[in-house]
Amino acid sequence: MNEQPSGNREPGLTLAEARAYLEAGMDKLPGMKILYGHPSPRFWEPCALPLPELLGHANAQRPLSLYLHIPFCPKTDPPACGFCQFARQDLTSYGLAKGYVDDLLGEMGQHADTLGRRETAVVYFGGGTANILRQAEIARLMEGVHRRFRLAESAEINFEGYPQFFTQAQVRFLAGLGVNRISIGVQVLKPELLRFSGRAPAPARIRAAIELCRKLGIACSADLIVGWFQQTARDVIADIDTLHAWGVTGIVIHPIGLQGNSCFAREKDKLPKVEDSCRTFLLARERLLELGYRADSYTDYQKADLPPVKFLSLYRNVLSNDKIGLGYGANSVLAGDLAKPGVTFVNVSGLEPYHGRVQAGKGCAEAYFRFAAEDLRLLYVLKGLEGEPYLDAGKYEQLFGTGLEADFRGCWDALRERGWLDWPAGEGPRLKGDAIFLTAHIQRMLSEPRNRQLRRPGRG
Repeated sequence: MNEQPSGNREPGLTLAEARAYLEAGMDKLPGMKILYGHPSPRFWEPCALPLPELLGHANAQRPLSLYLHIPFCPKTDPPACGFCQFARQDLTSYGLAKGYVDDLLGEMGQHADTLGRRETAVVYFGGGTANILRQAEIARLMEGVHRRFRLAESAEINFEGYPQFFTQAQVRFLAGLGVNRISIGVQVLKPELLRFSGRAPAPARIRAAIELCRKLGIACSADLIVGWFQQTARDVIADIDTLHAWGVTGIVIHPIGLQGNSCFAREKDKLPKVEDSCRTFLLARERLLELGYRADSYTDYQKADLPPVKFLSLYRNVLSNDKIGLGYGANSVLAGDLAKPGVTFVNVSGLEPYHGRVQAGKGCAEAYFRFAAEDLRLLYVLKGLEGEPYLDAGKYEQLFGTGLEADFRGCWDALRERGWLDWPAGEGPRLKGDAIFLTAHIQRMLSEPRNRQLRRPGRG
């Protein structure tokens, strides 16, 4: 088993160890924020637990966020836009999408049979490319959500997708279904740069979708990537200024991820230097703040007069809400509490394995991890460093009975030495300077003592 006794806590890194860990990552791209939180899936184990046992860790008193994964994407050259490592596949026949929606509705029913018709604060359609679906399939999924779950009166319904597919007809259709936020995967706007992902430029479609969202009262966010081939800081600032002028309510900036054997990873020597990407990332952040956006995290920027994106707040505040992921490759987090830590699990990838599990009436979880109290402590710290809700030293002491400063002193001191840490009175640590760009690397540093424990043979 992967569980550790709650009192079996490794000492934090010493100052010397933290210095060395920071230095070892300075010449590497940090990647994006931790996809599955903590710990890394390499520490998970195959899951043979029935779905009701996994869902037994859900807490009906907590907000629920529901993530529906649509894995299909338009084919590009290079494959997967050159860099994507999410669970995905090219859509070669629309019949695959229709059959997949059948399975997704079947899995939804399996969860609802155990959870009951639970109130849901957020529904997020992600991918892959969620808006590759036609109206009939989108409507079926929304009908299934309403039938199986109770949407809160203030529920946030998010839909993300590919720029070319956000036609005015589709945006109006989504609005009619109650979608109140869309996220457009822009990546980069400059045609000469976009060609590296195999995508066709779509500035007119993007602008029209943003402007229509504004008219319909739909929040509209655009995703940008920093660290692209031949990209300069001027290119990123120009993209931000253009999207702002078109009326987006939020902009997300990601350091490019180079995991796995993606085309971009194989050509990483041709990408901008790490220090240049860091500078560009920080200049982009500065420009967004100048334009009146609020930093809800190191990657997510929202117009200051709007509330934080609820899905992102729940995603980060894992100790106070439940997240259910439906679809192939989807991740669920039911953290439980210190007295009874919960689990995180991920579904099988691939259409055939997923179809087989759903048709057999079995749970779709392929791998899982059973949290210990120390993992919940780290989830609170790692996610709080990202942003909303930010890390709070007082709440940390209330939750865990120890001091945030003392528990990670070596790491905090190593960051202070570099001028990378603020600690506002009555609040908690805030990364600054280059550390903002290196957030994912610093998260890994903070979790390294626990990871050492998990690496040991015969753990638990």
